[in-house]
Amino acid sequence: MYRLEFEIPGLPPTENGHKHWAVEGKLRKEWRKASMLKAIHAGQWSRPKLKSVRITATRFSTTEPDRDNLSRSFKSVIDGLVDAGVIQDDKPSIVKELITKWEKVGKGEGKIKIVVEEL
Repeated sequence: MYRLEFEIPGLPPTENGHKHWAVEGKLRKEWRKASMLKAIHAGQWSRPKLKSVRITATRFSTTEPDRDNLSRSFKSVIDGLVDAGVIQDDKPSIVKELITKWEKVGKGEGKIKIVVEEL
């Protein structure tokens, strides 16, 4: 079974941010690209796209988001896994389990951690 793990410094936006649509769009693209590049680099990706996975996404921040915002903050990051060719798609028939977690860290230590496990 294949396992891919990587971290990205910084924090993707949550729905509570309420930024201008153009700013939000730019941020989504930046996080999608960062995830794609990190996944390719971390996995030295040369395998076929995975068709059944568990993704564990952990947000390390000073403030605990509510469940909806926590899940939503990883949307662009998971799209980056598709762009990288790690997973075939992000629909439920491929991403069998999506586990989102939160851990408290000090100010300036924000990051995310992504673990993709083939099922």
